[in-house]
Amino acid sequence: MRILVCVIGMATLSLAVAVSQPAAKPAVARGPYLGEKPPGKTPTIFAPGIVSLSNFSEIRIAFSPNGDECFFTRSSQYGKYPWNLYYTKRVNNIWTPPVLAPFPQQGDFTGQPFFSADGNSLYFTSKANGSTDIWVVQHTSQGWGSPQVLPSPINSTDSDVYYSHTLDGTAYFASDRPGGKGALDIWRTRKVTGQPLQVENLGATINTSAYDYDPYVDPNGRYLLFASDRSGLTSVFVSYGNGNGGWSVPINMNTVVPGFNTGGADGPSISPDGKYLFWRRYDDGRPYTYWVENPLNELTAAKPMEVTGPYFGQKPPGKILEIFAPGILSRSDRMVTRVAFSPDGNEC
Repeated sequence: MRILVCVIGMATLSLAVAVSQPAAKPAVARGPYLGEKPPGKTPTIFAPGIVSLSNFSEIRIAFSPNGDECFFTRSSQYGKYPWNLYYTKRVNNIWTPPVLAPFPQQGDFTGQPFFSADGNSLYFTSKANGSTDIWVVQHTSQGWGSPQVLPSPINSTDSDVYYSHTLDGTAYFASDRPGGKGALDIWRTRKVTGQPLQVENLGATINTSAYDYDPYVDPNGRYLLFASDRSGLTSVFVSYGNGNGGWSVPINMNTVVPGFNTGGADGPSISPDGKYLFWRRYDDGRPYTYWVENPLNELTAAKPMEVTGPYFGQKPPGKILEIFAPGILSRSDRMVTRVAFSPDGNEC
C-alpha cells in the first residue's frame, strides 16, 4: 500500500487551485476537541461528519496550543487532487464549519500542519512552483499572514515534507535528498550555538530501504512517532529517545495500542496537552481520522527505553537458555515467533 502518493510524484501547478469544498454536516460543536467525547484507550473515529467525511481523506490534524484552532489536510472527493489545508475555529465555545485555511495555497498539495509551542507559527508542506517544500506562516493581531518557504538546509532541491520540532528547536522532517537509506528518510536539524544549521540522517536505527516518513516528535523529545512501509503494510511506529539524541529500535504501535495500525495507518500527531494521539487509519480500504488516549506519556515516564549495541543490547546468553529482550520483544501480552536479524545486524 502506498499512502505517500499525496506528496511524492505530484503534478506541478504554480497557481492556486480552485477547490469545491465538501459539505460537512451542519453541527453545533461545543467545547474542547470539537465537542467530541474523549476516546479512552480504544481507537475511535474523530469528529465524524465534521473532520472525518465519507469519500474524502483527511490526514495530520493539528490543534493550536490554546485549543481554539484546528487545521487538517483534506483531499478532494475520493482521495483525488488537489489536497488542501482546512481549518475550524472555536468562537464563543462553538466551532465554525471547516473551510479552506485563511491564507493562500498553491499547487495541488498543501497540508501536514504543525503548530509551534506559542501558537504563532504554523508549519506545513506545499507543492508550489514545482517544488515540494516546508513552509511557515505567522499569526499576527490581524490574523494569519502570507506563507514563506523555509530556507536551506531544511529545504533542498528534493522533496522535503512532514515537519515537526521539539521545544529546543530540534526539527524532524522527511526528505528524499541524497544520503538517505531508502526511498524517503527521516532527517533532523539541531541548533548548536556558534555553528551553522546542519541536517543529519537519523540512521539505520530509524531509516530503512523502504519509505520512512511522517515524523511527529514529542515536544520534550521523549518519543518519535513516524510512518513506514517496512513491514509491507504502512504502519505507525514509535521510537524512544535516550536523552543524548539517540533513538531506540522502533516499535510497531499495534504493540502499544491494539488495532492502531489495522488496515494501514500514517499521519500521527499529538494533541497540544499531550493527552491524545491522532492518526489516519484505513478500515476496509477507507481512510478515517482516529484518536485515542495517549499511553506513551506513561510508558516513557515508567521506562525510558534506551537500547544500544548488537542484538538490542542484550548480554550474550552463553550455553544456558535465557529469555531474549524481555519487555522489548518478549512480552507477557504478545506472542512473538521467528526473529530474524539482517546480515549487518541493524534491522530485526
